[in-house]
Amino acid sequence: MDNRQEYLKGDPLPWLLEPDNPSVRYWTLRDVGQRPADDPDVLATQEAIARQPLVAELFARQQPEGHWGDDPTKPYAAEGTLGVLSLLHMLGVSPDSRTAAGCDAFLRYGQHASGGFSMTRTVRSGIFPCTTGAQLPFLDYFGLADDPRMRAAFAFLIDGMAADDALECGRYGHRPCLWGAIAALNGLAVLPGDMRSDRSQAIVTRLAGALLDAAYDFAGEHKRWLTFGVPRGWDLLSALRALAAHGYAGDPRFAPLLELLLSRQDKQGRWLCGSVSRTWPLEKRNQPSKWVTLDLVRVIMR
Repeated sequence: MDNRQEYLKGDPLPWLLEPDNPSVRYWTLRDVGQRPADDPDVLATQEAIARQPLVAELFARQQPEGHWGDDPTKPYAAEGTLGVLSLLHMLGVSPDSRTAAGCDAFLRYGQHASGGFSMTRTVRSGIFPCTTGAQLPFLDYFGLADDPRMRAAFAFLIDGMAADDALECGRYGHRPCLWGAIAALNGLAVLPGDMRSDRSQAIVTRLAGALLDAAYDFAGEHKRWLTFGVPRGWDLLSALRALAAHGYAGDPRFAPLLELLLSRQDKQGRWLCGSVSRTWPLEKRNQPSKWVTLDLVRVIMR
């Protein structure tokens, strides 16, 4: 791991590359090992991902019309289209006709006429950075970057986040919503090159400042930000990954937050799983987590 080893108490790479979790192995090969897509190990690992029982189960639950769940108009349900596509993205499942149909169903039933994603398609509801920005990465991963509907969602995100009060949220006590900042940064990380502008960069700068300058209280209000969930939730690691994606890993304000995360590793350079999904549990709580450790190594790579 070159000089990155200085951040870790041990070397977790052999553990992350074990074949028992081909999804973690795949992302470790790609993001940490910098292996190309046509590398033989990468291709073999992708084949192993497709054979995982969970992946087979997820596709077996897909409805003929492309959606998941009993009601296509409710993609945000626990076992609905949104959750499944996000999980397939996380697992590194290769795009195919099934994921294309799923993304099409999500856009048909989850996109408001304004371009943003809504919990109820006909109503501009929900916290738009969460319901729009957070979903753009999996749509990009599954090959929809040039889809006009996705470009409309990007435009909606940029227009909305340009407002001075864009992060103010009733669910967050009408204070700047740090969750919304993470979601919007994640969406803007996959913004197509021809849509990038001084305006979009100014938004990134402001969102990054909201996360880097926040008055965190990790003993109180933000205590749960140090509980790292699998799949990833709204936590400090999510914030640092979003910041690193936009080039802020070298910012002096980033360093003390990273130091806090590094202090929570074990002697093998691994981190624990703090919470799991009740619907799709991938790991066990309070046990060393390959997914959390992978994300920390991804941040260190920056």
